[in-house]
Amino acid sequence: MKYSACSGAVRWSGGLTVLKPGQSIADDHPLVQERPDLFTDESPEPDIKMPAKPGRGATAPAVERATRAPGEKRTGVKRSGRNQDGGGQAGG
Repeated sequence: MKYSACSGAVRWSGGLTVLKPGQSIADDHPLVQERPDLFTDESPEPDIKMPAKPGRGATAPAVERATRAPGEKRTGVKRSGRNQDGGGQAGG
């Protein structure tokens, strides 16, 4: 298996091929045979890394609850708009 070492459109006897860095291709592919300078044997670094596991130096993010617990006081921005009096729908 070979990996692209460049990025861009490449003209060769088989036409036009767009390569991205790290893209894999078979060793016996005609493009590799014709343009070996565009490829490397070294596999690229993974695009998506493994997530850190809690307890190994990383902490899990705090998650806020959407509703308050009984007796819990919350401070923050008061919303303006309909139903400010805490009642039901405004009648008409």
